[in-house]
Amino acid sequence: MDAFVAYSLPIQGLKSGVHHFKFEVDSAFFAQFEDSPVQEGKVLFELELDKRPDLMLFNFTLEGFVKAECDRCTATIDLPLEDERQLIVKFGEEDMELDDEVIFLHRDAPVFNVAKYLYEFVVLALPITNTYDCENDPEPPCNFEVLKHLKSDTDEGKTSSVWDSLRDLNSDN
Repeated sequence: MDAFVAYSLPIQGLKSGVHHFKFEVDSAFFAQFEDSPVQEGKVLFELELDKRPDLMLFNFTLEGFVKAECDRCTATIDLPLEDERQLIVKFGEEDMELDDEVIFLHRDAPVFNVAKYLYEFVVLALPITNTYDCENDPEPPCNFEVLKHLKSDTDEGKTSSVWDSLRDLNSDN
């Protein structure tokens, strides 16, 4: 049985107009994708589908979290995610992707599976840096041992610049 059958929308016979769907993706969903940057998490999707005679507009809103390693202290944190994405599906004679936001789907296709797009939208919503706002949390998940070492280095005037070690070299030779 297809692991993504729950993410198939029955478009054949679906009347023109706006339709709403909800999806939840979790660790079992992310495990289906090889070499995924996301292993654990829970993300809720609200999908608004505007079906028209010649195309379908998909508006995805996602909100949730993924487990990640904090770039500052290396603790495992719940990284919050929020994003909105749009996908345009046009009806044509063959299935193909035109670009990142426009897809052609055969007119007689009975279903449209959105699992691939749910996964892509979660990955695209990941921030560049994984940090936790621990100052506003009374019980932060921080690794205080690592933070102690980082704080002691800055308190003693040490810097982590690789260029500092080159300052003492004699450049007159």
